[in-house]
Amino acid sequence: MQKVIQKDIQIDQILELKDNFCKNVNGFALFPFQKEISDKILKSVLLNKGETFALEVARQSGKTRSISEAVCSYLLLFYFSIVKKLNLPHKPFFNIGIFAPQDEQSKADFIYIREFLIKVQNLGFDFTKDTFRSEEITLKSVNYPTRKVWCFTASPNSKIESKTISLIIIEEAQDMSSDKIQKAILPMGTDTNATVVYIGVAGYQKCLFYDLLEKLDDEHKLIIPYDEVIKQRRQYYDLTKDETYLNYEKFVEEVKRQYGEESDHFKTQYKLEWILERGQFITIADLMKLEEDYDPPQFLGKAHPVYGGIDWGKKNDSTVFTIIDEDCKVLAWFEFLGDDYNSQIESIVQIILTRFPGIKEINCDSTGTQDMAIDVLRARLQRERHNVRVNPISLNSFNDIMYKNLHRLMFDKVMDGKVIEKSVLRIPKKHSREKERFIYQASNLQKEIKNNKWVCSAPEGPAYHDDYLDSIALACLSFKPRKRGVFAIA
Repeated sequence: MQKVIQKDIQIDQILELKDNFCKNVNGFALFPFQKEISDKILKSVLLNKGETFALEVARQSGKTRSISEAVCSYLLLFYFSIVKKLNLPHKPFFNIGIFAPQDEQSKADFIYIREFLIKVQNLGFDFTKDTFRSEEITLKSVNYPTRKVWCFTASPNSKIESKTISLIIIEEAQDMSSDKIQKAILPMGTDTNATVVYIGVAGYQKCLFYDLLEKLDDEHKLIIPYDEVIKQRRQYYDLTKDETYLNYEKFVEEVKRQYGEESDHFKTQYKLEWILERGQFITIADLMKLEEDYDPPQFLGKAHPVYGGIDWGKKNDSTVFTIIDEDCKVLAWFEFLGDDYNSQIESIVQIILTRFPGIKEINCDSTGTQDMAIDVLRARLQRERHNVRVNPISLNSFNDIMYKNLHRLMFDKVMDGKVIEKSVLRIPKKHSREKERFIYQASNLQKEIKNNKWVCSAPEGPAYHDDYLDSIALACLSFKPRKRGVFAIA
């Protein structure tokens, strides 16, 4: 116990030395939020805790400088002397990786590191810049192993060379591909139990960074909007009367004048307010408006036409079969795990024969190899002498049409503040597992507009899927508008 307390005291002393070192090199002290950020990261790295941090900090606040100087540069210079002095376990190397969606974003940190290292070398620090390129810095010295820092562009289509990394820094995390992070970046820290730091601002769509800000405890996340930055700088001004501490406040006031305090730009970049409705297909509140108190029937005879949509599951998704009636009410959702299409088709055929023999049309996902499943389903229904139109629909080609149509059915049509047409689609009020899955996927569905066309899909990451939404959107393709705001099946 005494050793643990002693080690904590030593770590605290090292963090204080870090603050003094940065002040001596730059001529000004770190702000409280910069100290807090750097303290948390340094503790995790030095003690090999392998922790994950999410830092959401307002633009132009000084967070990049604090990460680059008080964390990266400090570790490059002192990591091995600290771990040896404190007898801490460590690898015979120390590497830092900085990742961002675009080249110039990752290089911003890199430039600060280069400039800081040049400053300290001019002050007499003994190290050799073995590599000092725009994407890699290698430091060598007589007494300690080599230290490296790389910057990487991690756009969705980029190829990242695999490295072994001790500290992973992900800049502009709100724009980073979750798939790229999980498959290409995080594995580089497996062998080292790397500390991972996500840094960004608010955005318009749910992503891994958003999820971390929601899930992490206060010890592992830090949210510093512009007014907190101004407050801390004001405190330094009151102590020193140095008016340069007021420059950030003046800068923010100019941004307000240019964009407006209620603009999306100012809200996301400086207030750190996520505007998910801009990138969301529908909100929970709007989904709840679609609830209606009706009991979906367990059986409807041939005299009752119904319509279906099938989104065939891939390896990690489900096949979902949605049934709607002529009033655009959801009668049933059926979910089948995996991609065993033959057994799924047999189940679907039995559902049609025993519960909904009046089905007139099924719109099916035909993306990729799903055409074969459609042919098998059509042939199987023909064997039963069941006259059902089975239509192949490419989700890639019809995404815009399909989701604009679904959106039209899910929302009231409003003109001059008055509802002139009520929404049509209805979901049962009664609770079910399938309904909860539908609501979860619908509330997370993202909408992008590219060249005036909608692209709707689930956020990246294993927690998100859109099979229920694709399925109902396919079913609703059977609906066409007619006069007086009434919808009928085509």
